Amino acid sequence: MKSTHKTKTWTSLWTVYILWGSTYFGIAIAVKTMPALLSMGIRFTLAAILLAGIILVRKGPNEFRIPSKEIINAGSFGALRLGIGLGALALAEKTVPTGIAALIFCCLPLWVSLFRTLTGDKPSTLTLLGIAIGFAGVAVLIKPGQVTAIAGSDHEKLWFWIAVILFGNLSWSVGTFLAPKFPMPKNSFISTFYEMLSGGLILFILGLLKGERFSAFAHSTLASWLAILYLAVFGSVVGYSAFVWLVANAPVSLTTTYVYVNPVIAVILGTVFLKEEFHFSELIGGSVVLIGVLLVVMAESKREPTTI
Repeated sequence: MKSTHKTKTWTSLWTVYILWGSTYFGIAIAVKTMPALLSMGIRFTLAAILLAGIILVRKGPNEFRIPSKEIINAGSFGALRLGIGLGALALAEKTVPTGIAALIFCCLPLWVSLFRTLTGDKPSTLTLLGIAIGFAGVAVLIKPGQVTAIAGSDHEKLWFWIAVILFGNLSWSVGTFLAPKFPMPKNSFISTFYEMLSGGLILFILGLLKGERFSAFAHSTLASWLAILYLAVFGSVVGYSAFVWLVANAPVSLTTTYVYVNPVIAVILGTVFLKEEFHFSELIGGSVVLIGVLLVVMAESKREPTTI
């Protein structure tokens, strides 16, 4: 019995490592020939439809009958995390290499811990040390001349798009920090359904306001369409299902290791398949970020668990 549980734990963990780590690569492939915001809108809408189908088959339509307040809350956090957070990431990945984007986006635990500190939640010395080290690593990463923009993009706007990723990461972190303070659906899959549905809608609205058009998809490549399908099915539905199982069945200290393994997967895929340049200075900065995140995760895992 213990052996079976251990096998399930590590299978789920590596599923999250690989699938979530590869989403940065998938986004880069999708936005090469697709409007960034509208394509992510399609991703999350498709994922929401697939998830709704799974819930209907396994639980029935009554599972969707929850208080309107919970629907509004889930939708609001979906708008923050998926609509703004991942929308910003998708826009930036037209210019910023996937490995750097992943390293910056993995700062989520640093932001959440910082918010806790600012709202009077006394942090441990290890947490404070981790926050300081993590953001020092980010400073190294964004130092002018450290990062090479994606070939064919505007190098002059590289730092603007890195700032956009930081803003998206901040938005995701705000949603993560506030979510436990509001009534949410008890079924995490129902919560995710409404988050994805809301995130997709916000992305469609933002995309159209930005000037993106659905007609542009007529010129999209097969690779981009396959990337969207992969992101919806594997990145969103399968990856999230594995994560939910881990949250319920594995120690939080083990579950949260995805935060600092995902960037490694992203760097490898970007370097090997997209021929992105990854300099020694970026390796140093990225390593410092991951050390800071590791310290924070270790410290926070000993406190009341929060999904990060």
